[in-house]
Amino acid sequence: MSDLESEVQRRGLIKVPSESTQKESQYRRVAKFLYLIGEEQAAKVLQKLTREQIERVVAEMLTIRYVDKDEAAYILSEFTALYNEAKDFVGGVETAQGILTAAFGNEKAQEIMERAVPAIPERPFDFLDGIDAEKLKRLLADELPATQALVLSQVEPKIAAGYITALDDETKKDIVLRLARLKTIDPEVLRTVSTSMREKLAKIRTGSTETIDGRAVLAAILRRSDSETEDFILQNIAEANPELEKNIRDRLFTFEDVLTADDRFLQKKLSGMEDTDIAALLSRKPEPLVEKLLNNVSKNRRQFILEEQQVNPAPVRVCREVTNRFLQDLRKSWEAGDLVLYGRDGEDVWVP
Repeated sequence: MSDLESEVQRRGLIKVPSESTQKESQYRRVAKFLYLIGEEQAAKVLQKLTREQIERVVAEMLTIRYVDKDEAAYILSEFTALYNEAKDFVGGVETAQGILTAAFGNEKAQEIMERAVPAIPERPFDFLDGIDAEKLKRLLADELPATQALVLSQVEPKIAAGYITALDDETKKDIVLRLARLKTIDPEVLRTVSTSMREKLAKIRTGSTETIDGRAVLAAILRRSDSETEDFILQNIAEANPELEKNIRDRLFTFEDVLTADDRFLQKKLSGMEDTDIAALLSRKPEPLVEKLLNNVSKNRRQFILEEQQVNPAPVRVCREVTNRFLQDLRKSWEAGDLVLYGRDGEDVWVP
């Protein structure tokens, strides 16, 4: 795959089949390809694209919900065709179909082509006509309020009203205000969100739970990108959707980072925390994280903290609040350059 990735990096999006050929945004196709090749290689590809290409690809990445096996096979065959074309072989959709035929046989190859290149719907969100309340609830689960409001603006008023009625008061107020403020909607935004929701609904109907969290994957890719690319992407997201930018930024510092954090920094940080807060922080956490933190307090204090956990276990709400505050504090120190993280390659890495 490395040669193929290098070719995509070198050629950018220039040779990706056009929308008129494959009936799907070329940028969405590239976004799916980045999911398939993994976070580390995807980060390398992003760093080689133009600023305009990055904006378009990232916009698509945030809305992809899943890529089924047949579509994955087709997409990989497309980019294999690109690589072959670069070596003076015949490229394009015909070559992609040839690769699929060689791998799966003619009948299966045709099936994959038809599944992977769906016809363009006549209008956005037409698949939501007559959707029942339960499916709509599952469809909008975990979606940002802005996305929920946009989708609700496109369904029958009776269905939207039923969905809003079932919300808690705070969420209901937020969604209603967003609906009231909706004016002209960019057709490209409608298309992108519609495609995303279509993919998600397809998974719900088949009963599959293997979905893609685009925000989490993008955060993982950004963690492996250079600071210039990361800053550019986050800045562009912030301009369009500050709430989404904050959501992704919060994911850039996780428990995995705490495990690689400098012990001296953690010792200083923990020394300024109450035993009760540390006990809450350690509650319901993975064993490696618990050991990492306990190893950075004195033996006597360690005993007090463990006893506190057993005698006065903190409520889940308190544990969540303490944990979020702890990670946010470390992330701020990390972004300010005050926190050292040890790279996976064994070398010290100062993260600016």
